[in-house]
Amino acid sequence: MKPKQFWDTALRLYEPVKVAASRISARAAITVLGAAAVLVAGVLFYLRPPASLEEPPEAVIFFQIGTGSAGDDYFAVGERLAAAISRPPGTPRCERGMPCGVAGLVAVARSSAGPVANVRAVSAGLFDSALVAAPVLELAAQAETPFKGEKPIRNLRAIAGVYREALYLVASRNANIGSVADLRDMRVSVGPAGSGTREAALPVLAVHSLGRRTVQLSEYDTATAIDLTLRGQLDAFFLVDALPSAEIASLADRGSINIVPIDGEEVQQLTHPGESFQPLEIPDDLYRFVPATRTLGVSMVWVVNEQADPDIVYKITEALFFPGNRVLLSGPALPGLLPGDEKEREKFAISSIPVPLHEGAERYYRQQGLIADGAP
Repeated sequence: MKPKQFWDTALRLYEPVKVAASRISARAAITVLGAAAVLVAGVLFYLRPPASLEEPPEAVIFFQIGTGSAGDDYFAVGERLAAAISRPPGTPRCERGMPCGVAGLVAVARSSAGPVANVRAVSAGLFDSALVAAPVLELAAQAETPFKGEKPIRNLRAIAGVYREALYLVASRNANIGSVADLRDMRVSVGPAGSGTREAALPVLAVHSLGRRTVQLSEYDTATAIDLTLRGQLDAFFLVDALPSAEIASLADRGSINIVPIDGEEVQQLTHPGESFQPLEIPDDLYRFVPATRTLGVSMVWVVNEQADPDIVYKITEALFFPGNRVLLSGPALPGLLPGDEKEREKFAISSIPVPLHEGAERYYRQQGLIADGAP
C-alpha cells in the first residue's frame, strides 16, 4: 500500500470517531479518542508498507508436508523441514550465519496414515508435498501391492532424499537365525500394511525366494512385534528405524536378540543405481553384544507433484541446504537427517531415489555441479 493510500484509509477510519466524539462528554471523548489511537496503531501494524515503498507486500505461500503419525520419525522430520524452509511475511531479513527460509513461505507438517497414504495424497493434490520411503515410491510407479489394482502413480517428483534409516532384521537369540535364508518356516513380522517397514522387508524376502508360502508372515506394529519376540511367540521381525535406534538399543542391552545381516549376492540387486536401497553398515559396539553388521539403508524421500511451481521448489531445495539452516536440521534426536558433511549431504539427497527429480530441484543440483550438463 502506498503512503497516500495508507493515510487516506486511516483518516476514513478516524472520521466517524471524530464525529461521535463531538456529541459526547469530554471524559467519554478521551476514551473514544484512545480507542481511535489503538485503531490507527492497528492499521499501522497490519497495513504497514514493505521495507521499500516501491515494492508490493509479501505474498503468503502455505506449503503442507505430509508425514506420518504424530510422534514418529516421519512427523519429526517433517517438523524440522517445515522450520527450515519457512520465512513468514514480516520476518527480519536473513543475516549471515542465521537460519533463512523461503520469503513468504509458511510450511506445516501434517500428520497422515503413512507413506502409502502420502503417495496418494500428493498425487491427487491433497498435500503439497510428503515424505515417502523409497521402496513405496517404486511400488506406486509399478502399481504393485499395496497399489495393486490402481493406475501406476507416475506424477510424483523428488526434492531430495532427506533422511536415512536402517533396515533391521531382529531375531530372537533362541531362534538360531544367522541369515535371511534361515527365515524359512519361521514366524516373522514384516510390519503393518502401508508401512515403510513392510515395503522394505518384502523385497528382501523376495530376492531370497521367500514369501507367504515359505515363511509364517505377520504384520505386527513394532511394539507388538517386540513383545511377542521377548515372549518367544515370534522368531524375528523387520524394522526400518534410525541408526541408532532406541528400540534396538533397549533389546540389545537385554542380550535377548541378534541383528541378522542383510547382505550377499541376492541383496546386491536391490542396491544398483536408481534402486530404493543403499548398502549400510551398523558399526561395531553401536549396540551392546552386536558386532559390525551389514544391512540396507532406506531413504525417506521428500516428494511433490510434477505440477508444483518450479521456482518454489528451487527455493525450497536451496533453503534445505542453506548453511544457516543446518542448526534446525541437525541434532542427536534425528541423526539420519541429511547425514554427512555439506557436499555429502547433497550427494546423499540425490541417491537411491526411484522417481525423477522435480525440475526445480534438478536446477539447484545442476548449479551445484552434482548433475552433469546433459545428464538425466
